[in-house]
Amino acid sequence: MSLRHPGRKQPARQPSPATGNPALDLFHRNWQALEKLQAKIDKQTLNGRDIYQRFTSDIEPLERQQCELIFALTKRLTDFTARKSFTLWQRETLHHWIHDLISYIESNPFRGEMDLAPLFHQIQTNTALHMDDEQLDYQCDVLTQMLMETCGHCPDDIDTLREMLKNPDRLNEYMMNAARQHMAEECNTVDKEEDARFDDDELFADEPLFGTEQQDAFAHARTRREQEEEARIEQLFSKSSLKQLYRKLALALHPDREPDPVMQAEKTRIMGQLSQAWENKEMFTLLQLAHTHLPEFDNLLSDENLAYLNPMLKRQLRELEVSYYGGQDGLMGAVLHKFKQSSKKKTEQAFAEHRDYLLRDIDHLTAQLAEITTLQTLKPYLAARWDQQQMRWDEEEDDMEWLFR
Repeated sequence: MSLRHPGRKQPARQPSPATGNPALDLFHRNWQALEKLQAKIDKQTLNGRDIYQRFTSDIEPLERQQCELIFALTKRLTDFTARKSFTLWQRETLHHWIHDLISYIESNPFRGEMDLAPLFHQIQTNTALHMDDEQLDYQCDVLTQMLMETCGHCPDDIDTLREMLKNPDRLNEYMMNAARQHMAEECNTVDKEEDARFDDDELFADEPLFGTEQQDAFAHARTRREQEEEARIEQLFSKSSLKQLYRKLALALHPDREPDPVMQAEKTRIMGQLSQAWENKEMFTLLQLAHTHLPEFDNLLSDENLAYLNPMLKRQLRELEVSYYGGQDGLMGAVLHKFKQSSKKKTEQAFAEHRDYLLRDIDHLTAQLAEITTLQTLKPYLAARWDQQQMRWDEEEDDMEWLFR
């Protein structure tokens, strides 16, 4: 928007001296606060864009590679759930391992099109194959409780429940039918309520509904405020000194008055911004252009303008404050939160540490996939995970004993 040389550092704008006009002095203070905050937002946006672009080029490919390897390892381990030669602790450790991996994939924003449903289906089917009658009865009780909480009913036949445990398709079909039945009942209830309300409307047709006058008054007041705001802006742009400001800007920025070809192209671009701002009645853009390119800007602001502009600048300042302090949402916000540090050195360190972690984990996952191909090569990993779990349990018991000393 500015014609200043982009590579040349501009001197800091000095505070505007008091003019003796309180409204104009307030305008200067609001405008300088806006400029200062906008500069911070521009710097924040630039730094954030650079960090995010670096993340997408240097880190994201490694994140996706890691997630793909975890998915491949999960599928490999799931294939083993059908095998019979596991002890109870080995089977439990295997299922906990798979559960941890699936939980990680589900929460990973780089999982892409990975379909976990077949894995759940395979795990459930394979798990039911190894249950004895006592275990099946226990799982049927668990399934009954789950269906009662989810659907409000469940099959009375124990054989049907066991079949659902062994065949996930039967369970999914039962739950889908229950969901469709529930939706049909809701629709029927809504229709009856609509019919009853229609009858009530006919019965009390002459009586006003509660709250209608208040609602109408609120709607009219809001519409009136919007109309007054639109009329005010229309008046400012058509009858006030803003029209003179626009004409002076158009004269100062007209490319035909510029002999330098480079500056002529820049003025052509800015003239496009000016024309669009005037056509769309974008007050703030018009003021930015005038403040940048018209030395006599202050003298063009009438008391009528200032009475409207000062509240508008205050609202704009609040919006910028929300933008600046509110932070970023989503993946970009998470990236900036992790990598945007208080100094360039710390930012570099954050990138280096996370990249090293991903490379180490990728090497580790690659080695696991290369080695875990048989039960004999899987069981040492299960033993190591079991030992780690036992150590955590022992530490927790020690902590509890310490509490009661």
